[in-house]
Amino acid sequence: MNYLKSFALTGLMVSLFISCSKEEKLDSTSVFVDSKVEKNDLDKYIYTNFTIPYNLDIIYKYVDRESDLNYNLVPATYDASVRLVKLINYLGLEPYNDLTGSKEFIRSNFPKVLNFIGSSPIQNNGNVILGTAENGAKMTLYNLMNLNASTATNASYLTEQYFKTIHHEFQHILNQRKPFPSDFRAITGTTYVDDAWATVYTSNGAAVAAGYVSRYASKAPEEDFAELFSIYVTRSQAAFDAALSVTGSTAAGRTLVLQKLNIVKTYMKDKWNIDMDALRSNYLDRASKLSTFDQTTIK
Repeated sequence: MNYLKSFALTGLMVSLFISCSKEEKLDSTSVFVDSKVEKNDLDKYIYTNFTIPYNLDIIYKYVDRESDLNYNLVPATYDASVRLVKLINYLGLEPYNDLTGSKEFIRSNFPKVLNFIGSSPIQNNGNVILGTAENGAKMTLYNLMNLNASTATNASYLTEQYFKTIHHEFQHILNQRKPFPSDFRAITGTTYVDDAWATVYTSNGAAVAAGYVSRYASKAPEEDFAELFSIYVTRSQAAFDAALSVTGSTAAGRTLVLQKLNIVKTYMKDKWNIDMDALRSNYLDRASKLSTFDQTTIK
């Protein structure tokens, strides 16, 4: 019995020795090696023109964790991404640089990630989402599949599809950092309708009659404020006046809209030193030159 125990113990020690010896001979090189991804021309352009000056990254290759998985979405195309990257610099960022005299305003306040998606998410009620902003750090833009050589020189299309959205979402970020006055909420404070905006106000005229620059503005004070800002700075005075004079609107409603607009203008001037009329002039001047603006060269 003792012999058997001694033999078993000896065998175990030999086995452990062999095992330890094998472990000592293992290759110390890790099998987990970060792969190096070759950067294409657009990657390099983004790094040079957005990441370095603004600390801003642009995701144009579809990444599921950066997208809304509640919708069936498709990636943005490379060519459309090139166009939108250049257009964002031209119509979205540089107007603020011109007014402030540097890139610091955008660097300090603009979201740090832009995410491009090829298609548009459509809600159950039929509403199409043009863009979203998340916690002041990320903005997602949709429907790049329809951005091409024709639409990319159409100022009205670009404004409604992308740049009104960009200015709208950017305003939300500014409001998070410096809240707008409570006086704004008080003007039409009892008539905001939350998610029922699309059914309560069935036309823009009805919305204006209630004191809103658009149907969506009636959702909440924050949306109202951002809608007024983004619509005003991306439209001429004639186009803005026309938007307030559509069928179904009233003089009383227009008065309420203009009261709120004055508060938005004062807020932007006092809190951010941005003259909205000068910003509008800069944006419209740039938009008028889209036919000669190079949207495809990124080298």
